[in-house]
Amino acid sequence: MKYWKSGKQLQNGKYIIQDLLGIGGFGITYRALEQSSNQLVAIKTLNYRVQRKPNFDKYQENFLNEALCLAKCSHPNVVEVHRLFKENKLWCMVMEYIDGDDLGIYREEQGGVI
Repeated sequence: MKYWKSGKQLQNGKYIIQDLLGIGGFGITYRALEQSSNQLVAIKTLNYRVQRKPNFDKYQENFLNEALCLAKCSHPNVVEVHRLFKENKLWCMVMEYIDGDDLGIYREEQGGVI
């Protein structure tokens, strides 16, 4: 899997990818529509570069552990994790979607200071 395109259905149509939100060193995050609630969510998984690594299973394990830890957090400044699922052997984390600017862009606009 390289990147999911707009319209891609996950979990038998439960989620429909809307667009790409961002790519980091390890992860890739999409905006998706949860069909049952008609709500936007963010779905994060490991990016294509990491998926090609020989120790991909270790990255998957680390991703899952991070997601499980994050799911236990309850704080207004920490995104809420709704659920985890596996799509074609790839762990995915469904999180609340918070509309707004990218933190990196905001930081640049503030002259490098937050």
